[in-house]
Amino acid sequence: MKFVLFFLGIFYSSMSLAKFEKILVTQLSSDAYVLKSVDYGTNIGLFKTTKGVVLLDPMPGKENLDALSDVVRNLVGKPVSFILNTHEHDDHTGGNAYFVQSGAVLIKDLASFTEINAASAKSHTPEDKVFFHKESNSIFVGDIYDSSWHPTFYAGGVSGFNNAIESILKLGDDQSIVVPGHGKPTSKAKLRVFWRSTLEWVSKVKKLKDDGKTAQEMKDDAELKAILEKFNVENRAPFIPEKALVRFIERTFALIEKSS
Repeated sequence: MKFVLFFLGIFYSSMSLAKFEKILVTQLSSDAYVLKSVDYGTNIGLFKTTKGVVLLDPMPGKENLDALSDVVRNLVGKPVSFILNTHEHDDHTGGNAYFVQSGAVLIKDLASFTEINAASAKSHTPEDKVFFHKESNSIFVGDIYDSSWHPTFYAGGVSGFNNAIESILKLGDDQSIVVPGHGKPTSKAKLRVFWRSTLEWVSKVKKLKDDGKTAQEMKDDAELKAILEKFNVENRAPFIPEKALVRFIERTFALIEKSS
């Protein structure tokens, strides 16, 4: 476990072990990596398995697909054999066709893989997938969790979000590395904070809505703004532009209605 904690420490400091021209590389274990384009935010998983090389959410931006393929070969000495996706949005699936055309197979069933387990959820989309890589003790959770942004939990309502987080927390152990769809890899402790903050946000929006407040009026509420800042782990100023904040509040309205 010291090995895992060592790499977790690297995440919080330099965030990468190597930087190719266009792709950042963070090694989780001898058989697992997190890849990310320098100008595209999706976290990409790379795993060496007994079945072949698996690439998860292979979207570094259309202009960086050749660079991603080169980095994979540089790291593991083989081309990609299989593609996995956490969900169907283009910023995660946009590189599928590129690798399929090069011979990879898009798969949805991991029954024959011993190194990776999968769990299903309904939170960010109606068909979210979570993948646990045993050797690296890492959990790739897609956009159920974005460590750099507010929650985007629109498909499953509050119950779907709760079930998704609970499913993630059942995988691995307390030292597991949680790799979000976007943002820095983090820990289960940080995921639990995100969970609590999300429920606090929904509760406050519901109360203000019950009090007759509009989304436009809520954007200036001091308590709601304080809750929102809990998601601003990178201390961006502003964290969310005003129009985007109003839209987030309005989408939370829809979430509350779906959950009632």
